[in-house]
Amino acid sequence: MMKYIFLFICLLLPYFAVAGDVAWQVNDRDSFIKFSVAIEGSPVEGEFTKFSADIVFDRKNLNQAQVNLTIDLDHMEASYSDVAENLKKKDWFDIAHFPKARFVSRDFKHLEGNDYQVKGDLTLRDVTRPEILYFTLVEYGGQAAQIKGRMTVNRLDYGVGQGGWRDISTVAGQVFLEVLVKADK
Repeated sequence: MMKYIFLFICLLLPYFAVAGDVAWQVNDRDSFIKFSVAIEGSPVEGEFTKFSADIVFDRKNLNQAQVNLTIDLDHMEASYSDVAENLKKKDWFDIAHFPKARFVSRDFKHLEGNDYQVKGDLTLRDVTRPEILYFTLVEYGGQAAQIKGRMTVNRLDYGVGQGGWRDISTVAGQVFLEVLVKADK
């Protein structure tokens, strides 16, 4: 019996070695997710300051790549502090009921050079919709990687901005996300 257990472990070791080579740990200090939206015609910027991600990425094996990103919506800053506090309220993110947003990848695609896209499902306020993150692989080497990415979402698709806030004449519908992720193996 021990012989079979040993054989089973030996067969699995190469799988775990390969999986370990492509799993990345996000460097929180040097990574960010920023947002920008026009309010009364002027851009207002902010940042989600607490998020986590499980990332498996090997540019030579994109069919195995995956990302599972979770954003803690209670941790955000904005160029105006009242904006950040209001976004947490019921008419906006309603963090009392929906404290987290998630992006789960479905498909990675190499575009050209160091440019890629990842299609995935974004969940916000318990609404899940397909979205695309476009990113550039700025650094990719032995033990470190860095991406710069962008995504545009329509806040109304997720019910962000209830009641009178659905009117896009005050707050634009399009929200622009900018992502910088530095990660280590």
